[in-house]
Amino acid sequence: MPSTLPVPSTILRRAATLTVCGLLACGDSGSGSSDAATGSSTGALDPGTGTDDPTGTTTGGPAVCGDSVLAGDEACDDGPDNGVGGKCRTDCSGLYVASVAGDAIPFDEGPDGRVVGATVSILEFPERSLVTGADGKFEFTDLPVGADITLVMEHPDYHPIQTGTHVLPEEGLQRLTFQAVKHGIYQALAAIVMVTPDETQYCQMVTTVTRVGKSIYDPGAHGEADVTVTLDPPLPAENGPIYFNADVIPEPGLTETSDDGGVLFVQVPPGEYTWTASKEGAEFRQVRMKCRVGWLINASPPWGLQRL
Repeated sequence: MPSTLPVPSTILRRAATLTVCGLLACGDSGSGSSDAATGSSTGALDPGTGTDDPTGTTTGGPAVCGDSVLAGDEACDDGPDNGVGGKCRTDCSGLYVASVAGDAIPFDEGPDGRVVGATVSILEFPERSLVTGADGKFEFTDLPVGADITLVMEHPDYHPIQTGTHVLPEEGLQRLTFQAVKHGIYQALAAIVMVTPDETQYCQMVTTVTRVGKSIYDPGAHGEADVTVTLDPPLPAENGPIYFNADVIPEPGLTETSDDGGVLFVQVPPGEYTWTASKEGAEFRQVRMKCRVGWLINASPPWGLQRL
């Protein structure tokens, strides 16, 4: 009997492929590991299948991208799933993933303020989380293209907040921001609109109608004035819209946006909502929100109702 067993060629080929793919970082998502010091989160996906299961068919024959067989120079091949988010690209060159990055910014400190020590996670991928450093930045890499992405921020000094919901494009999402509101400011704004937030049944939703090229990173007002906002599905008039005036104060009775651009819906039942902005001669990006009980949902610039 031989002292060692022969290793099948398929296993050797699979190991070689994994080694090369690891050097090229062609699969790096899914474990949910985090780096609090750098504000980034990465994981690891198997390059052959687009999952964390390192199985699949490997052959020494010619490469045919799309046949579910790993061959030739292919980094992966998920067959009919090629081109689906988190799976192999349509040319079998690597996984179809993208990144999300941005900043946690306090509502009351302007574009230079940052939230330190905030826990940021992804609603749809709760295993992915990180803690912001001194620069307030966050970044999540290797997320499946085409997936819903909603970022969530928690910090003891701020009301729990989440962003709008975005379908992750191939180019990723950059400058996705939190406009975080301290507890005292949250209660003061609620008192102005004569609402006692019911955190056991509803969420509160807010966004900004923003001028072309403007964002939360710019000082001063960046809103688009004279815009009306609707919600689908619609809510009763007592829920909103409530528009912010030029002094950044919500003012019941206003019928359209000011230069601030802010707009609010209060006591919103849980569910998914789509915001639409309307102004003659102008086009705006729509905003989608997932309302969860007790949360403030804020699609802040440049990913709110941005004029295109």
